[in-house]
Amino acid sequence: NKKVDELAESAELLARTERELAWREMARQVAHEINNPLTPMKLNIQYLRRIKEQGSENFDEYFDQVSKSLIENIDVLSTIASSFSDFARMPRIQNELLDLRERVKEAALLFKTTSNISIDVVSYGGEPIQIMADKDQLSRVLINLIKNGIQSIPKDKEGHIVIELKEEDDYALLTIADNGIGIPEELRAKLFEPSFTTKSSGMGLGLAIAKRIIENINGNIWFRTTMDVGTTFYIKVPLVEKN
Repeated sequence: NKKVDELAESAELLARTERELAWREMARQVAHEINNPLTPMKLNIQYLRRIKEQGSENFDEYFDQVSKSLIENIDVLSTIASSFSDFARMPRIQNELLDLRERVKEAALLFKTTSNISIDVVSYGGEPIQIMADKDQLSRVLINLIKNGIQSIPKDKEGHIVIELKEEDDYALLTIADNGIGIPEELRAKLFEPSFTTKSSGMGLGLAIAKRIIENINGNIWFRTTMDVGTTFYIKVPLVEKN
C-alpha cells in the first residue's frame, strides 16, 4: 500500500510538473506574440512625432497611414488576447441538431467576395446532413479553416478553395482544400499545438481550438499537404440517425 501511495504521488507530481511546463511555454509564447506588434507601434508613434516636430507639409497623410497601422496592430493584440482566453476557457457547449450542409454554405458565403480567391462548395445530394454540435463553435471551425486556406495562398497567385461534403456510412466527411504554399514537413507535427502558427502575427490557437471542438462531438480532424501544391483539411463527424 505504501508503494502504491508513493507511485500515485509520483504520478500526480509528474502531471503537475507537465502542466506547469505547458503553461510556462504558453506564457512565453503570449509574451513573444504581444511584443511582435508593440515594436512597430512604438516606431510608428516615434516617426509621427518626428515629422510633426519637423513641420512636414504631409503630416496629415502620414497621420492617416500611422493611425491605420496602429489600429491594425491593436486588432492583432485583441486577437491574441481572445485566442488565449478561448483556449484557456472554452465557452459552455450547447449542442443542437444542425444541418452541416447549411452551415458549410453559410461559412463559405462569408468569403465569396475575397479578391483573387474562388470558393467552390461541392455537396452531394440535397437532403439535410444532420449532426449534433454547438452552432457557434462549429461556425468558428469552418471559418477558421477557410480563412487559413486563403491566407496560405500567395497574393500573386489566383487562389482556389474547394469545400466538399459527403456522407460515408454513419459519418459526414468534410474536406477543405486550398492551392496554397503547403506546410513544411518540420512543422506538420506541431500544427494542432496551441503555440503553433505559420503567420507572422497571432497566437496560432485556431487549429488547437478547432481540434478540441471537433473532438468534443466525437469527430476527428486531420490534414494532408504538399509543398507548393496545397493543403487539405479533413473533418469527420458522426451523423444523427434519421427516423
